[in-house]
Amino acid sequence: MPCSLLSLPAELQLKISKDLFQDKDIEAHEEKQDELIDISHDLINWSCTCSYFRNLLAPNIFKTAKLVNDEKSGSSLNAVAKSPHNVHVKDLHFIGSAVGDLDSEAAVIEDTEGILPRSVDALLRNLQWFPSLQRLSIRFDYSSFNRPDIESVFYATDLETPQEVLEFEALVAWLALMSRTLEALTKNRPPNFKHLEIRQLRRRDVSTFSNPDFHKWLNHFEQFTLSIHGEECGWGYKSFMTELYPALKRELDDYFFNHLANVTILSIKAPEEMLLGLEGMDHVPLALKADQMPLLATLHLTYVFASPELIDFLVGHKDTLQELTLCNCYASINSSDAENGIYWSQFFTLLFSACPTQLRRLELLGGDMCLLDKKDFTEEQYEKVRTVHRQDPERIMFPYSFLDDEYGKLSCDKEASLTSLLDGDDQRSWDRLMKLVERNVKEATKRKERAWSLQGQ
Repeated sequence: MPCSLLSLPAELQLKISKDLFQDKDIEAHEEKQDELIDISHDLINWSCTCSYFRNLLAPNIFKTAKLVNDEKSGSSLNAVAKSPHNVHVKDLHFIGSAVGDLDSEAAVIEDTEGILPRSVDALLRNLQWFPSLQRLSIRFDYSSFNRPDIESVFYATDLETPQEVLEFEALVAWLALMSRTLEALTKNRPPNFKHLEIRQLRRRDVSTFSNPDFHKWLNHFEQFTLSIHGEECGWGYKSFMTELYPALKRELDDYFFNHLANVTILSIKAPEEMLLGLEGMDHVPLALKADQMPLLATLHLTYVFASPELIDFLVGHKDTLQELTLCNCYASINSSDAENGIYWSQFFTLLFSACPTQLRRLELLGGDMCLLDKKDFTEEQYEKVRTVHRQDPERIMFPYSFLDDEYGKLSCDKEASLTSLLDGDDQRSWDRLMKLVERNVKEATKRKERAWSLQGQ
């Protein structure tokens, strides 16, 4: 006997809608975010059948909104902003694009209105039109640009002066778009959302980065997510091997990190071809300092080297840091160019010695590049590995890598990774640190139980 959707209990209707919507974890799949934010057509078609389902499905349909810098997109989202559905918008993804070469005269701006239409500009200046907004994600689509002249990028050594930055913004379309987008967003003071995400940031200075109004705007956020764009720039060389990319990392503190006084959650993702954290030729420091973000409780790092700089930052937050996640992060000790690489055992021991009393979650994820198998060992080494695992099945091979000094490619340091497994120093320091974390969890649980018992009296 056929069953009408209208006759189903409301909880089943919502379950079906969630399955269609798939409740996508957009943050966990950054490389596919633009596809994930497109709503299921089945869900939209279902909502069009009657007013009951339109109201039932509206929270899922309008939960995530996408805005691009054209009039059609601006007008469409303006209509949502003026409708009762504006309360359902929680995530807003802005994707900006501009046609033209990155550094050529083909990118000269002739139609300034076409760079950021008035309808889009109005939305960016008035995000309070979405009263339930929680997160703003910004990305500039570099795929719409033609590749710049390879030699001009690779051999670029001169950083722009403030006057040159303004001159480039008047000529180069994508720089003008970045500057005007950020300038419009700073008009939201204070912003009504707490999470700002800047995706795939490319190294070119714009005047807004140095604007005090932009810095004041940043101070309002409680969560900040930054990912950095990386690519090959010709002949197999990686983008970080140019002068401009290391300059960006040296400026990250002045642009962003020094102005995040209220941030409690920080996420930084470098590209695989441009790990941050070490100093030396073809390496880029992380630009994190102990006196930044005094309220920081959660730190997520992806493609970052273990380094003294990172340890100093963690030690500076030992009284506030509760969660630390290191994803595809490596130690580096055999690089001919890195000046301050350290062993994992040093990293874990220094963090343990600081006694981070609030740290209750510590994860070391990924590192798949250094998952070695039998073919990576000599017979003698393989027998040693088998013996270690028979004696200690929980022994971990902590990942070590280095950046190739010719092309900048990230490569597994098999010798150091194997030594890590065989001698066990990294494992012992990790185990000791994890016991501290477990003790912190137990203490936190006891404090909560005491608080509950006092409330019940």
